[in-house]
Amino acid sequence: MVHVGVLKALDDSGTHPTMLGGTSFGAVIAALYALCGNAYELEHVVRTQDIGEVWRQGIDFGLHRGAVVHGKRLRDWLDRKFFFGAAFEDLRVPLAVATTDLTTGELVIVDSGPLADAVRASCALPGLFAPVPWRDRWLIDGGFVEPLPFSTLAGGDGVRKLGVHAGVDVRSSRAVRAIRAFNATPYGRAFLARGERVTPRGPLGQIYRGLTISLGSYSRGLRVPDDATLLRVEPSISWWDFHKSPGAILAGERAMRELLGSGFLSEPASKPTAVALP
Repeated sequence: MVHVGVLKALDDSGTHPTMLGGTSFGAVIAALYALCGNAYELEHVVRTQDIGEVWRQGIDFGLHRGAVVHGKRLRDWLDRKFFFGAAFEDLRVPLAVATTDLTTGELVIVDSGPLADAVRASCALPGLFAPVPWRDRWLIDGGFVEPLPFSTLAGGDGVRKLGVHAGVDVRSSRAVRAIRAFNATPYGRAFLARGERVTPRGPLGQIYRGLTISLGSYSRGLRVPDDATLLRVEPSISWWDFHKSPGAILAGERAMRELLGSGFLSEPASKPTAVALP
């Protein structure tokens, strides 16, 4: 939710993002901003949301799809309440959403079709939310390949690339260190190697393949392109902590204002800015 504060500070500076990229919960925020083009309207949506309503409206049986939650009901609720049936072509700000191909483990960037389908796929955590069919693929959370979805941002000269890191700090997380230690053991290496050979055709195969992609991702570091800027926002606040949204938004706003004060916009004002939200 710190993303909202970052976007507010950018809007206030007169530097409105010319493109957005998102993955996981960042895809939700990026999609909402791309749809309305106004950070203050986005803030109102986030501040008034009740996590209880999310679960009440979004829970549907998913074990037959290899997950606790199927996700279709959540997708329909998001589309009905927030996206209003919008497609990428309807957005005010260009958007690309990062997802992961469950079969190959490769990054798949979605930038066309129904907005709700792309967001649902980008938030599909293996075991919790079912993978999402898209064309001839099964898609899951894009953060497993690229925690900060810089690949979603259009390249080229004259584009500022800003990545907002507001999730788990892998440098200090005990859980991440434990996963990395497991991955380095003979059993862990064998588990991941078998998972790479699994074809995710049924529920068990999808769970196993998704779990290996998820665990394997924690052994990779955060990559920031040479032409991009990384903004770390503290403290880390989980996406489901809607009651903490005021503090999270303020933290994002302060961090972005500090970056602006350090000369992030010292180059010509005409230079466009693209933002990646995880």
